[in-house]
Amino acid sequence: MAHASINKYRQITVSSVKEMTPYDQVKLVFVNIVGKLSAAKGFIERKELEKKGNAISDCIVLLGALQQVLNFEHNNEVSTNLDSLYDYCQRCLLTANLENDIEKIDEVITLIKEIKSGWEAIPFEQREPQL
Repeated sequence: MAHASINKYRQITVSSVKEMTPYDQVKLVFVNIVGKLSAAKGFIERKELEKKGNAISDCIVLLGALQQVLNFEHNNEVSTNLDSLYDYCQRCLLTANLENDIEKIDEVITLIKEIKSGWEAIPFEQREPQL
C-alpha cells in the first residue's frame, strides 16, 4: 500500500498541484506523510539510516506546513487542537528519528490517518474556503 501511495504521489507535477483545490492539496499532504513514514519504517528495517532521516525530516516539514495553513480565525478550537496534534507528531518523529523507533512512526501514521479520515468526511459543499 505504501508503494502505491508513493507511486501516485510521484505522478503529481507542480502544475497539477497548483490546479488542485486547497482541500485536495491538504489531502495530498496527508497521503505524502503516510507514504514517507511507511518508507521510513522500511529504511529502519534495512538500516538505510540516511534515507530514513530524510523521509522523517520531510514529514516534519510537511507537518509544519499543515500548521502554517491552519485558520485560527474561522474555527479557533479545531485549529488549536490540530496545531497541538501536529506539534505532538513532530516531537514523536524527532524521537523516532533519533531512536529508530518504528512504534513512534506507527503512532504518527495512525494519527495522520485519523485526521485524514476526518478531512475526507468534510461535506463537499464545505470544502471551499469561505470568503
